[in-house]
Amino acid sequence: MYLTRRNASTSLPTVQHLQTAMNRLFEDAFDDAFGSGRQRTMNWAPPVEIFETEEQLVFQLELPGFEKDQVSISYENGQLTFSGERKDDAQPDRNYHRNERWYGRFERSFQLPISVDFDKISANLQHGILTVAVPKKEEAKARQIPVKVD
Repeated sequence: MYLTRRNASTSLPTVQHLQTAMNRLFEDAFDDAFGSGRQRTMNWAPPVEIFETEEQLVFQLELPGFEKDQVSISYENGQLTFSGERKDDAQPDRNYHRNERWYGRFERSFQLPISVDFDKISANLQHGILTVAVPKKEEAKARQIPVKVD
């Protein structure tokens, strides 16, 4: 019998490899159960990026293929809500091998601080990116405070 020394750091799978294997396992299970992903009509949510400038909060949602009348934006009780629906455009004459697009309704809500001016919220949909600007109230904007020397 021969004994060989193993380096633990190279013989154990990394967390990333483990996650990839688990993702593949679940994808395969769902593909088998639902027929190559054709049934992707469960709840989904578009990715969002939220950032702040000196003047406003900005929300950017990825909505490729959406028209402005397919998206709804509402503000109530301090909560900004985005909703919409992507219709399944499957065609019976196509033999799908894989379809990874999500279909159905989505809804995302975000609690806004009281320091925003909700009367001036604006939205723009361009190149599949919905940009919603939420201006800050004047008293909430950062101010420079002068330093006096005595």
